[in-house]
Amino acid sequence: MKTVIKNVLLGSVAGLAMVGTAAAADLPVKAKAAEYVKICSTYGAGFYYIPGTDTCLKVGGYVTADTYWTDVDVKDRFNGFQVTNRLDPDGQFDFTTRAAIQLDARTQTEYGTLRSYIEARFEAGESFGFGQNEDGTAGGFDDVGGSDAYLKYGYIQFAGFTFGRAQSMFDFWAGDFWYGIRPGNFYSDTTTQLVAYTADFGNGFSATISLEDAYGRDGDFGGNFFLPDFDLIDGQQVPDVVANIAYEGTWGAFKVSGAYHDIGDVLFTGLPISNSDSSGWAALAGVRFDFAETTTLYIEGVYADGAPGYLGLKGTIPTVDAMGNTVSGWYVGGALQHYWTPSVFTSVVGSWTETDDFSILDAFASAKFEGYNVGANIGWIPVKGLTLVLQYDYLSAEYKGTDTFFLPPDTFSQETTQNRITFSARRSF
Repeated sequence: MKTVIKNVLLGSVAGLAMVGTAAAADLPVKAKAAEYVKICSTYGAGFYYIPGTDTCLKVGGYVTADTYWTDVDVKDRFNGFQVTNRLDPDGQFDFTTRAAIQLDARTQTEYGTLRSYIEARFEAGESFGFGQNEDGTAGGFDDVGGSDAYLKYGYIQFAGFTFGRAQSMFDFWAGDFWYGIRPGNFYSDTTTQLVAYTADFGNGFSATISLEDAYGRDGDFGGNFFLPDFDLIDGQQVPDVVANIAYEGTWGAFKVSGAYHDIGDVLFTGLPISNSDSSGWAALAGVRFDFAETTTLYIEGVYADGAPGYLGLKGTIPTVDAMGNTVSGWYVGGALQHYWTPSVFTSVVGSWTETDDFSILDAFASAKFEGYNVGANIGWIPVKGLTLVLQYDYLSAEYKGTDTFFLPPDTFSQETTQNRITFSARRSF
């Protein structure tokens, strides 16, 4: 009897144990807490924390579809008579699509904000006429379709330092309020490799010192029908040294910049010119006025000697002339934009540049360059993030030369004029 009772009790305990085990196996396992994307309000709208980090990221970009009608005319003259008509085609239509992806990552550290910024750009379509290269230099005539991808900006900022590819610390206005392909750039607008330090004095004042890649400010000159080719033959020995003092306030901003440019040895085709240890320089003064929230006005001027890239004339005029002397010049430019309503605006943009006389071929022949562009546009923002613009711009660029070896002196010139109408649609996000 005792044995029976014992067996029953043992069986009951075993059964209960099995039931408990089965029940335990059916219990749900606690899942890891989900890491939701959180808004980062420290740096303004559009920033979010990257999950699992203390880094804030903002993603943006745009897609732009441009349609152009362009008419170009290039004429050569000798003693007032037209000797060639290099280009006088009927105006033509072209289409270009451009896009950009922008990434802005920021992390707060004990030394301040650590920031990295990337802007990658993509282009496809046709280009006809004279326009601005994406590095900010003056573009030549083009009538070729194709596509391109490149890094417009890519830099790191930390404790006042900037490292990487960024807008030159010399620049100020940089052609704001142009839309589509800019019609040449008789102003300073260069993206370049640099190492810079900015001291913030508070109350809107700052000062910057920067070492910058000289490539965007100097380079080969392809020549024309009376100017020979110009080549740098020893590369970049010293980077450009740029410094500025700037102010940003409620009424607007101003900037004063200076640049030192090392030239190195140069060679004109067929002319044994050497100017070792030559250097150039440039100075800028610019101001921006913000009138309420509806109107913005830019005005700036630059003088440069032996540094044509600071006039927006890289590849347009030589750095030194046929006698080995540096070529100097200046420009003034500006832009005005007014919002008639929150969704309708108009802009007027223009600039003028001119060089002093410089020697060509020999001591008797000299030339100078004059150029200007003007334009106006009207824009409509039907919904947030979409901008539609209709723009007209006109460009004139002329080389004028004189040869005093003969009496009376011979005169010669090459004149380029361009008319362009642009319709631009941009979706920003």
